[in-house]
Amino acid sequence: MKRDITIAGQPENKTGVQKLRVGVLGMGFMGGTHTFAWKNGKSVFNWPIEVELTALFDMSEDSRTLNGQRFGFKRTTDDWRSVCEADDIDVVSICTPNFAHREMAEVALAHGKHVWCEKPMATSLEDAAHMVNAAAKAGTKTMLGYNYLKSPALLAIKDLIEAGTIGEIVHFNGVYQEDFMCDSGAPHSWRLTKKGGGKGALGDMGSHQVSMAMWLCGGLKEVVARLQTVHKHRPDAATGEMLKVETDDQYSAIGTFENGAMFTMHTSWLGQGHKMNLGFEVTGTKGAIKFDQERMGEFWLYEMGDRGGTFSDTATNGYKQVLIGPNHPPFGNFCPAPGHHIGFNEMKIIEAGAFVKAILEGGKAFPDFEDGLWFETALQAIQDSSESRAWVTL
Repeated sequence: MKRDITIAGQPENKTGVQKLRVGVLGMGFMGGTHTFAWKNGKSVFNWPIEVELTALFDMSEDSRTLNGQRFGFKRTTDDWRSVCEADDIDVVSICTPNFAHREMAEVALAHGKHVWCEKPMATSLEDAAHMVNAAAKAGTKTMLGYNYLKSPALLAIKDLIEAGTIGEIVHFNGVYQEDFMCDSGAPHSWRLTKKGGGKGALGDMGSHQVSMAMWLCGGLKEVVARLQTVHKHRPDAATGEMLKVETDDQYSAIGTFENGAMFTMHTSWLGQGHKMNLGFEVTGTKGAIKFDQERMGEFWLYEMGDRGGTFSDTATNGYKQVLIGPNHPPFGNFCPAPGHHIGFNEMKIIEAGAFVKAILEGGKAFPDFEDGLWFETALQAIQDSSESRAWVTL
């Protein structure tokens, strides 16, 4: 069989723009993935324009020196406003801590920039609403960094659900566990404060889980939940002083979607032994689908089929493994052979591809700030339910 690289998702340039000049704010984990995506997106999606890494902001001089050189930025700075306001910047990637998202986005949008912002969108529903208003006034494109929604596996699952392969959705069971905060001696950080992080595991990790559930199954209608802080104090990294943890370590929720289907969800960053257990099972009237991000190159599909009203084939009619490959776009942009897998950085390139396509063709980038507010409203309902110890209707 002939195996060739295919190019899915190539945009048409309807704008006349010849170059996108990019400013990146923050060079931590996510800043690196955004920059990697900007550098490699043209080769993956054959963009009909050039991309220039124009400016990098970071508070650390060592980071600016290292990353400015290795990625080839034209300049670096410790002043984020100078990036957002610069005449030679078209797009801003916001990869800073949660508490900085609103102000940075508002300044960039006010100066006519397209904005690609990491999730969670903001530390409060109020800030998220302000960001939506700023985007509407600017008229430029926005997108939030929900990269798991861009994996070929999730895109294939979404297509199957929309095609009716598993029938009408009746239940979503989701779990998201990582173990990076299991150690009670792990240091305190901005992420554990309401001002800095907003929400804890719910906002940091649960935002991925909730957005995935809503994207696949629709909006939430009602929810009852409990948030829990297990390790109530953690040491200051510099002094060892024990500081109060203001956010949650884990949450669990049950409820219904707008279509009447039920859901159960649990997220924890105390999930012993788990590195990226972002998984779910969607059950329908004709079948079901299972997925786990720790095995992102596959999903499992069960199709009930026409069994004449009997269960005589139950000895062999279980789930079947589906390996992701070129038949699941845009996997083929990276590799011509199924089962060979792609990774986290490739999902970020796919995300950049969707954003550039929206910029050049004038369409919507999903999820944009309006979609982010939709997600944030659901996250807030989960938190409100826990605080009130009552059901919340959205």
